[in-house]
Amino acid sequence: MSVRKGQARLRGIAKVISSEGQLSDEDGVFLVTALRTIADGGDADTALGVKAKKGERKSDYARKTEFNKQLFFGWIATAMAPEDEEPHESGLGLSLKDAVAKGSPGWSNLPSDESLRRQWNDVRKQQKRNFTIETD
Repeated sequence: MSVRKGQARLRGIAKVISSEGQLSDEDGVFLVTALRTIADGGDADTALGVKAKKGERKSDYARKTEFNKQLFFGWIATAMAPEDEEPHESGLGLSLKDAVAKGSPGWSNLPSDESLRRQWNDVRKQQKRNFTIETD
């Protein structure tokens, strides 16, 4: 299980407990097992399913950054599209450098313009103008 899925599961369990709802049998067994493991000296992150793999980030800031980058790269795809396409499909006809410079000041939690231009090269072939955001 990824760290994001583990965090989402714990958020869901916390929400049920805070609203005095009934935990599912599966979540109850999960919590009991995790707490016993932790009480016996086991690693809490591993027991709770939120142990980050090498290079994986688990902070809220990192999650928001990934979310905003998905939106921003959709903006880049639109900004770089030719101006002369169908009326509802036309873009701004900007270069990558101009699109990043024009769009990045309005976004929070994004890396530098230089990093965004480099990262665009990794996603440009699969980034569509109509896309679905992948969330937790």
